Amino acid sequence: MDGRKFLSLFIICSAQDFCEGCDWIQRGFRLVGGESLSLLSDMGGDITDDKVPVPFPKTLYRSIRNAEMDDKVKSLHEAIDQIIELFHGNLDAVTWNMEKVEHFLTLLHRQSRELEKCVSSASKYERRLDGYFRKLKNVLKQRKYDAHSWELIRKEVKRHLQRLDLISAAMKTPAN
Repeated sequence: MDGRKFLSLFIICSAQDFCEGCDWIQRGFRLVGGESLSLLSDMGGDITDDKVPVPFPKTLYRSIRNAEMDDKVKSLHEAIDQIIELFHGNLDAVTWNMEKVEHFLTLLHRQSRELEKCVSSASKYERRLDGYFRKLKNVLKQRKYDAHSWELIRKEVKRHLQRLDLISAAMKTPAN
């Protein structure tokens, strides 16, 4: 590639903050996300109907869905990283299939790595996402990481993964 073509590509990519590996969102994110959702459901049987003590951030996800492409990608990345961090808590009380839990986490780590290629900085929604997930972590700590609190977390993570899937489905990659 000659210098002018490279410079043009660099300028286009910089202006869009969305290039190269980011087309993975359309090719791979939803596929891996679907498998993650399936594993989340399968690893522990039926998901509880009990109410989660932390309200789901519907308005935050509405804002992210209507955000610029760059903030959408950054928010996908941040939410996946927050979910990964949640699952690094004490899992001793759960009766889940740990092989499926490990596979689930491996898929989340893959999504995070691929999205990281598209992200240059944090989104404007980072603090709100962080605050929400901190509240979920507090639920686990307050309940001493008991099996029921983990089931509530699993339920909530499923809702997040479903929202992330909807956001990624609505994203369009730039024309090649």
